[in-house]
This record gives sequence, structure tokens and C-alpha cells, in this order.
Amino acid sequence: MATPKPQVKSTFATPLCIHFLPVANEVNVDLRALITQRFSAAGGVSQEQGWSSQNDLESWGGNAGQTLFRVLRELADSMTATRAGGRISLDWTIAASGHVRQRGEYRALAARPGAFWSGVYFVDDGYNKSDDPALGGHVELADPRGALPAMVAPQLAFRIPGGGSAGQTESIRPSSGMIVLHPSWQPRGARRYDGDGQRVTIEFDLLPPAS
Repeated sequence: MATPKPQVKSTFATPLCIHFLPVANEVNVDLRALITQRFSAAGGVSQEQGWSSQNDLESWGGNAGQTLFRVLRELADSMTATRAGGRISLDWTIAASGHVRQRGEYRALAARPGAFWSGVYFVDDGYNKSDDPALGGHVELADPRGALPAMVAPQLAFRIPGGGSAGQTESIRPSSGMIVLHPSWQPRGARRYDGDGQRVTIEFDLLPPAS
């Protein structure tokens, strides 16, 4: 009798969705103009972590913003289920802000308490079509378990998909039109950006209706 193979599965998975806005070329022109106008009106000055607007972009994002938010709500519905696995359609509340980053700026890792889904949309990645890795600015996602998986034997990893980054971070090189969606309890940040162009993004949180 053959020896059965071990059954291995990943438990308590952390979902991550990377999607591209189908009409990015059309809406990004308007979104970039709206956000950079706000940036200029605020004095055009940013700090180490860049400039950000208030969380009210939905009120001034115009038709382009509404197009993006409609896609975000649909994406959140497709990634969410009842505990029994049933499909849902929720009236998500969106809190969104515009961001501008320039050379030398970054975004510290942080979770987003009070929301269910969070993420970032790249209006303009700032790379000007360059694929030079030295430009930096990668999205950084931290293991929500913190350093715990790497505390006992940091030289070891789990032999499963994604097991090599346990207790550390994973990164994604962004591009214009990209949506990164993740659970709000997962810390997200951005590594130091060293491009010459302005990076323009929209950070957002999605809150389900009160039960």
C-alpha cells in the first residue's frame, strides 16, 4: 500500500486583490488635475510622507471619481461573502483622499481601524514608463501577524506559496490604473519614492453598512 501524501493547506488566509481600472486612461486625466489642483491650492508643500487631502474626495472627485468608486464597490462585493459563503451586495461607504508624493517621500506602514476593505488607486505612478527598479516607491504590505512567525528561527520559512515572507513584508511595484485592495487590518505603506515625476494616488477605505 502506497504511503499517502501529507495534506497541506493554508489556513486563515489574508486576501489581496490587484485589479486595473478598465477606463483608467479616460478618468486619470481628470483625477490627476483635480488632485494636483488641491495640492497647489494648499501651497504645494509636502512632508516626508507626501501631501494628502481630507477624506472627502467623493464630494469633489466629479464623474471620474464616481466611476472609480463604482468599480471599488463592485470589487468589494465580489471579494466579500456571508459566513455561509453567500454572495452579497452592500451599500459601501467610501472614505477617500487624494495624495501627491515626490522624490524622497514615502508612506509609513499602518492599518486602517474601523473599515473592512482598504486600498490605493494609482492615478499616476510617476515612473514616466520607466522600469528602473531604483525608482522605488513600491506598495508595501506587512504580515498582519507581525514579527511573530520569524521570532524563533528567522532563517527558516514555510514551504507553501507565500511562506517565504512570513513575519516580514511583501511589495508590489505599482503602475498607473492599478487598484490594490486588502483587508483594513493589514498594514500597508509605500517605500521611498525616487522618481522625478509626481506620484498621484487615491487612498480609500470601504465601510459596510451598520448591521
